[in-house]
Formats: sequence, structure tokens, C-alpha cells
Amino acid sequence: MTHYRTGLWTGVALAVALAGLPSLGNEPLSLTFDRLVGMSWGELQALYAAAGPGTMPRGFVRGKSLYPPCAVLAGPRTHLANGLWKGKHFCPDDASLINQWCGIRAIRAQTYRGESWFDGKPALVLDYHDTSFVWRDARDEMREVAPGLYVGLMYLRRCPEPRIKTMFVLEACACPTGR
Repeated sequence: MTHYRTGLWTGVALAVALAGLPSLGNEPLSLTFDRLVGMSWGELQALYAAAGPGTMPRGFVRGKSLYPPCAVLAGPRTHLANGLWKGKHFCPDDASLINQWCGIRAIRAQTYRGESWFDGKPALVLDYHDTSFVWRDARDEMREVAPGLYVGLMYLRRCPEPRIKTMFVLEACACPTGR
């Protein structure tokens, strides 16, 4: 599969984004869920490119979806999506997850380690192809950018190659259920 970005552009994005991250003295500012949600697409992609897959979460992880700034009505679409979508429930026992929406759980995916469509490196893949009629053409991938914090890309399978629809941020927490 053709990778979404070449290594050169990934390196450039990483250098630009990391140079722009705030710091406290010589220490980089620690990553939090809220900081990730406030970052630009370029910064999030750079963090994603620099991270390894990490560990598959267990249980509920809260999430925020981010539409690209160039998308039509990106701000309102992001706001609406986050009013409805709350995160994901991961079940490593059967290598699956189910999305948590406002009041309901729906849209299942299979989870596995695989090759990123972004850069060809290892990633945690969340694949809806065989588990969801509605999101059959969707495939997510994510990486752990800090302990319990994940940055992900949602792809739509398109010809001639997949395209990124949204990015998302997840935070593993001690929450027993989605809110």
C-alpha cells in the first residue's frame, strides 16, 4: 500500500512541530489530553510519526475527534462530533473495540498491530471493514505518544489510495464507563 506521507515530509513536519512546542526551561512541556486536543494537525502528525505503537488500551478511553482545518465547516463538525462521540471501549481479550456515543455503544472494530498507512511503521490498527456495515470503509490507526495518551488517524478507503478523514486523541483513564 502506498504510504500517505513520504519519509522526507514526515521528518520536516516533525522538526517544525517539535520546534514549536512550548517548553519549561530545558524540559519540554509534558503532554496532556487537553494539550493534544489544542495542537495543530501538523503537530499531531509529527508526534504520531515520532511515536511507537505502544500498548493496546484496556477498557474505556475518552476521546476527541479533530477535523482538518481545510474541511468545510471544520470547527462546527468537530464540535458536533465531540458532542456525540465520547471515546472507545477496548477489549483485548477478543481483540476488539466498540465506540462510545452519547448514551450508547455502537460501531465495533477489530484491533491488531499492523503497518501504518501514514509512514509504513508499526501502529495499533482499529479496522471496521469486517465488523461494521456503516463504517466498512473506515480504518483507524493510532500510536501512544505518552503513557496512556494516543494520537490516531481515521482513514477512509478510497481509490486510488486511502485518505485521512479525521484525527483523534485518546486518553486511557480509570473511568469504568463512557460519559
